[in-house]
Amino acid sequence: MAGMKLLSEKFAVPLKVWLLAAATILVMSSCGGSGDSGDPIILTPHLDFTRNTAPADGSFKAIVWLSDDNGTIVDFASAPAVTSTRGTFSALVLRGDGKYEATVTPDVQKTGEYEVTLAATVSGSDVSVTHTAIVMEQVASGWGQPFSVDGLVNTGGTQDSLAVSPDGQYLFLQYYPVTLSCILAHIVAPSDPNDPNDLYCQTQLGPVSAPQRPNMPGASRVTSASSIHHGCPSLNYDPALFPVPPIALYGFHRQADGSYAEPFVFMFTNNDGCFAPWGPSIKANGDGTYRMFTAFNDPRDSGTASDFAHIYDYNLSPGATQTLGETSYSVALGKVQIGNFVLNKATIAGTDGHRGNPHVYYSGSTPSLLFYDDETQASANQYIHVASWNGTSWNAPVALDFPPFNTTGYGDTQPYFDGSQLILRNGTRLLSYAYNGGGVSWAASWDAPVTLLESDASALPGKVIVVGEPTIATIDGIEVLFFIYGIQQADGSVNLRAGQVRKE
Repeated sequence: MAGMKLLSEKFAVPLKVWLLAAATILVMSSCGGSGDSGDPIILTPHLDFTRNTAPADGSFKAIVWLSDDNGTIVDFASAPAVTSTRGTFSALVLRGDGKYEATVTPDVQKTGEYEVTLAATVSGSDVSVTHTAIVMEQVASGWGQPFSVDGLVNTGGTQDSLAVSPDGQYLFLQYYPVTLSCILAHIVAPSDPNDPNDLYCQTQLGPVSAPQRPNMPGASRVTSASSIHHGCPSLNYDPALFPVPPIALYGFHRQADGSYAEPFVFMFTNNDGCFAPWGPSIKANGDGTYRMFTAFNDPRDSGTASDFAHIYDYNLSPGATQTLGETSYSVALGKVQIGNFVLNKATIAGTDGHRGNPHVYYSGSTPSLLFYDDETQASANQYIHVASWNGTSWNAPVALDFPPFNTTGYGDTQPYFDGSQLILRNGTRLLSYAYNGGGVSWAASWDAPVTLLESDASALPGKVIVVGEPTIATIDGIEVLFFIYGIQQADGSVNLRAGQVRKE
C-alpha cells in the first residue's frame, strides 16, 4: 500500500512435509519394528486441513494422525482430542486409513482465523499440535484450505510485502512492530497530521528482537510496550512530523516441517530503522544464491525530480544479515547520504515515475518481463505496468489499462506473473488472468479474471478484510500460493499476517 518518504511506500505437498509436529516422542522398541531391540522409534503427531467444497459455507476438515519414524501411521494409545477457538466441531471419526477427521463449521461471522489444536497422549506424554486455518469469503476451485504460515514469521506486528522464492526455500517480508493502521491513517488522510503519539503508533504489538526479529533496525526507539519514539536522530529528522515506526525487510528459511525460521534482516547502518526496501521479487540463481528485485525510495532523491520509488536488484546469499548501505547525514549537503550502496537501479525507458511491487518474469535464465504497480494513483487509475527486456535494459513500459483489467475501479496492484497467468490484487480479491501467449499489451492475450481468494467486505472484529501480495512457489512438485491477509481488530486497527494455500 502507498506510504511515505522515510519509511517505505508500502504498506500441496505430502502432508508430512507441511505439518509442524509440536513434539516428537522417542520410545524404545522391545522387538522387531523399525530397528533392533533398544532402537528408538520416533512418534510424531500430525494435524492438517482440507477444504469442504460442498456446502460452500467455509467449513473444513481437521485431519489428525500419528506416525513413526518411517512415516507409517500408528494407533494413538487413546483417542486424540481436537478443538477449535471458533466455530462448531463435529465428532472425531476414525477413517479407514488410520487417520481421524472432524469437520469445523464456521460461526456466523464466517471469515477469520480458526486456531485448531490436537491434544493426545503419546507414549505416556501429553503432546499438542496447533495450526491456524484461514476461512476466506471465497476460495477458487482447485485450491485447498488456506492456513497461516508457521514458524517465526507471523507476529502481533505488521507483516507486509510478502514474497517467496520460486523453490519455496526462502520467504521475505517487510515488518514493523505496530499496526498497519498507524501508517494507513497517514496514507488515507494526508491532510491529517496523524499524531505519532496516538495509540496505534505508540502501542508495540510485535517484537523487535530475537528470536522473531533479530538485529531489528531502530529497536532502541521502542522504549516500552506503550512508548515508541518516532524520529530518525541519526538522519537529522527528529522528531518526525508523522508516524515513523521502526521498519525492516526480513528473510526466513523454510524448515523441514514446512515452517519458516532462521530470520535474517536487510538493513542500512545508522538509519534508525527509518526506511527499507519493499515489494521484493525473487529469482533463484541455481547455485544457492538468489537475485532480488525490490522497490526502494532512495532518500538521496528527496527534493529532486526523481523523488519516486524505483526498482533495484541485488544478488544475495541468504542466511546472514544483509547490509545494503552505510547511512549518514551530510550537514553540508543538508540530506541523507548512503555509502557502499549495493542495490543496482534498473534502467527503464520512458517517463520516470513511481514504480512499486516489482515482479520480474524470467524466460529460462534470461529476464523477460517486468511487472510493477503505482499505488500512489487513485484506485480507478491504478494499473499494472509491464516492460520488456531488450538484453541490456528495460523498454518503455505499457499500462494494462484496458478490459479485462481494473473494470471495477478498485485498482490493480501487487502483480505476480508465472508465464501462464497474471495474479494481482483488486479490492478485496486476488484475481488470476490467464495468459495465452500473445503480446502482453493486447487485450486478446488475457482471459476474464478468476477470483482465487476473496476477503470479507464487512469490517467486523475477527474477519479477514484484506488479501494481497500473491506469490507462487513450487514445493515438492506442488504449487503453493502465499499471500498476506488482514484481520480486523476490535480497536479498529488491522493486523497483517502471512498465509498460504496448496493447489489440489
